[in-house]
Amino acid sequence: MAEIQNILYANEEDLNKYLYDNYYSTEMMEELTTQTGFTSTTIFELEQNTGVTANSISQIFYNLNYFNPLYAEAVWKCYMNEMTDCFAFFGFKETIGEPSYTMVESHAGFMVNNGKLYASVADGYSQQRVEIVGIDMKKVQEYKINYNSFSIRPLPVIEEALGLPTIKSIERVWKKYTTLSDFPPKNMVHFIVQFIKNSTGAEKYIRFNKFLYKEVYAD
Repeated sequence: MAEIQNILYANEEDLNKYLYDNYYSTEMMEELTTQTGFTSTTIFELEQNTGVTANSISQIFYNLNYFNPLYAEAVWKCYMNEMTDCFAFFGFKETIGEPSYTMVESHAGFMVNNGKLYASVADGYSQQRVEIVGIDMKKVQEYKINYNSFSIRPLPVIEEALGLPTIKSIERVWKKYTTLSDFPPKNMVHFIVQFIKNSTGAEKYIRFNKFLYKEVYAD
């Protein structure tokens, strides 16, 4: 697999595809919602919200399957209000059908299921899924997928001291949490899918601040 290093804007031309989305517009996206689920956008933020009715869904996907995980790097900056009593997914997916915790269709993505964060891949026949321990998705962080490798980078946190906001400095370094090599996704184009569904009558949401995609040319 060709590996993508951190690049500057100056050499974007070395890539097959490059996308930076700050959610200023949703013209490239399609939206699927049920019951009280909804999405809302402002510049630098896309919120997917279930509303208060149990089993409500909010799903977003780019309307073309242009994304091949084998040659790509994808980064999401996001956070959730809660991780419990809901299922969320963001990543590469072969179809736009509803994601599930046990899905075997080709995919590579982060999953949240009943309070726990997972990295998950499948090849169309079998799934490999590993829990990522110690990550609080209520904090704004960056999540990266390189084919079958999953990394997370913390960001500075605003805390209150003596009634005034202060920024807690954190070293912004990517940490690779796992590489899932048993059933990696197919070498083919996928959709980028972002999904949340609640399981109780309570509002659950995930907010995305950016999406970044880089793809090298196939070997």
